[in-house]
Amino acid sequence: MTDASISAKWLWALVPVLLVPLLAVHFWPRTGSDTLMLNCHNELYDSDRSDEMQHYMIADFVMYGASARIYYRYYTPEGQPVANIIMQGERQEHSDTRFPLAMSLVKHEVLSEGEPLPAHYRQQLQFSERNLANNGLHYTSIEVLKHDPDSQSMVVRFHPSQAVCSCVYSR
Repeated sequence: MTDASISAKWLWALVPVLLVPLLAVHFWPRTGSDTLMLNCHNELYDSDRSDEMQHYMIADFVMYGASARIYYRYYTPEGQPVANIIMQGERQEHSDTRFPLAMSLVKHEVLSEGEPLPAHYRQQLQFSERNLANNGLHYTSIEVLKHDPDSQSMVVRFHPSQAVCSCVYSR
């Protein structure tokens, strides 16, 4: 084997070694003034069924640059996963107190067959699918009602549902 063929093999071996870190840096979530991650939680009640909590919801909102993702996860009071909704789209113009989002993709899954689905899950799915079918986008927004930077917490209202949630955040 010649020195030239060994050098060429080493060059080809270096391509993945250099490419993987470059891709990781490009796709790795960045923090900063253009990034906001909210983790919100809420107890869900169905007033037609009883006054007891029926489900627990955790919602994660990830906004980075012009991109936005929403992850809704639903659980029974005992902690059993019931369903998920994942939305993906764009973050529109925003201020420090309002974050309008235009979602272009909605995926959902039922995790516990036979378990009653939360009304919030059914409504989110119905509204988002109708909006996607009619307009190609599902619009929603987050309005900050109260903000405590010391504890990195917020109380927010979601539009158009008018639901209010407590959230923790990171930037």
